[in-house]
Formats: sequence, structure tokens, C-alpha cells
Amino acid sequence: MAKKKKQSPLEKWLAGDTTYQQQLSNFNKSQTDYLGQYNRQVGITNRDYGEMTRSLNRQGTQDRLDQQNDFAGRGVLRSGVFAKALGDYNTEFNSKMKNLQTGKSDKLGDLGMQKTNFLRQLNLEKQASKQDALRRRAAKLGI
Repeated sequence: MAKKKKQSPLEKWLAGDTTYQQQLSNFNKSQTDYLGQYNRQVGITNRDYGEMTRSLNRQGTQDRLDQQNDFAGRGVLRSGVFAKALGDYNTEFNSKMKNLQTGKSDKLGDLGMQKTNFLRQLNLEKQASKQDALRRRAAKLGI
């Protein structure tokens, strides 16, 4: 069985400071709420990316088939003209897929940066709250 770490006098006093404990509870709730929203936004971003890539792939398959049928109908399916048209289409298609991936990466990067900034600010607020609690204790003790 692991030994429970003994609380320092400061930790005991902070545990009994209702103002500090209420602030800490509010900070923890804010963090939980924010992380829930963050995870939701990440999920939405990944879902939307998946839907857009599936849709683009379906459209690409259909467009290539239509293009192939069009060139076959004109009797030039085995020509350099068809190969060039298909190559041009594939270049454009790959560019669209790359743009989707870049958009997803940018969005996830922005969300990650916002999360980091939020948690950093929240930590600063927690530290300020702790300092306020310590000042209250010092004032009570006449220090």
C-alpha cells in the first residue's frame, strides 16, 4: 500500500480557504468545459474533412468516367488528347485534395494553439488566485 503524502501546513490552509477552493473549482470547471468544446471542434473538423474527401473522391471517380465515356464516344479514347485531359484533371483534383488537407491541418493547428493559450492563461489565473489566498493568510497572521 502506498503511503499518503502528508499535507504541508500551506496545503492544509489552502484546503480550508473557501474563497480559494471556490475559485479553483471554477477554474477546473472552465477547463473541463473548454476541453469538451475543443474535443467537439476537433471531432467536427475531422468529420467534415472525411465527408469532403469522400465526396470529392466520388465526384472524381464520376468525372473521370464521364470524361472517358466522352472521349470514347468521339473515338479518341486512345489519343494523346485524352491522356492530356485526364492528366490535367488529375492535377486539378490532387490540388483540391491538398487544399482540403491543408485546411484541416490549419484548423487543427489553430485549435491546438487556442487550447495552449487558454490553458496557459488559466494556469496564470490559478497562480494569481493562490497568491491572493497566501496574502489573505499572511494578513490573518499579521505578517
